[in-house]
Amino acid sequence: MWNEFDILETVGGQSALILAWAERAALVIGVTAIVTGLLICFLGLKLLRVLSAISGLAVGAGIGTAVVLGLRFSGTMIPVMILICAAVLAVLCAGIRRLGAFFVVFMHMASVTASILIPRDPAKLLTTHTAILLGVCGAAALVAAVLAVIRTEPVTVVVTGISGGLLAGTAASFLLGTGANAMVGYGIGAVTALLGIWTQFMMQSRKIGKKEEVYSRQMREQVSMESEVEKARKILEDEDEEEDDDNAGRKRGRGKDNEEEDDDDITIISEEL
Repeated sequence: MWNEFDILETVGGQSALILAWAERAALVIGVTAIVTGLLICFLGLKLLRVLSAISGLAVGAGIGTAVVLGLRFSGTMIPVMILICAAVLAVLCAGIRRLGAFFVVFMHMASVTASILIPRDPAKLLTTHTAILLGVCGAAALVAAVLAVIRTEPVTVVVTGISGGLLAGTAASFLLGTGANAMVGYGIGAVTALLGIWTQFMMQSRKIGKKEEVYSRQMREQVSMESEVEKARKILEDEDEEEDDDNAGRKRGRGKDNEEEDDDDITIISEEL
């Protein structure tokens, strides 16, 4: 027979096991968030194609869900339609750079503004004030996404730097046990974002410098080739002029010889007369 102490001991052991697994899961999630945030913060522009595919999957899944609900699909058509929309939009975003940058910047800017402006208290979520803040977040994200289409590189660097830094800072604050104080996470995120944005701009400037160096080297080779061709052309022209002068001299020599022969003939004829 089970007595109360055995039951309490069993329940306590299971609770301790569940808490241990929860702590491990929280640690894994926190470390994963930090690593992901640092990758986005420092390599956002380098990983633009990957981020575009992920954003395309997310947005495509949302569009597929809306289509399913709107057309009232049922059965196996629900996951099929969602998968088709997600896959098509992911391929388009990964293949078209500006389209991918639009969705990447929109989603990351929306997450940044929402994490800052939207209150964390569940009791304040379903209010008119929160709805207005959501509209502000969407408008800010849309403006940033349009700017990303116009100026892809700088806008993507800034937005991914801020988003990745904020994600890494928030996760680090949670692991440090200061998750209740949001300003600690924001402070760590701000420092990380500045470093990430500076690093990305430095890598981009080096990339542009290498391209300019390659272009200048190609231009120098082209100019050198053109100068060599010009020198060869001048040499050929000089040789042609020398040949023309030689031919002209030969013609003049032949003309003088013919004149001398004519004079000799005239002299011989006069002497005979």
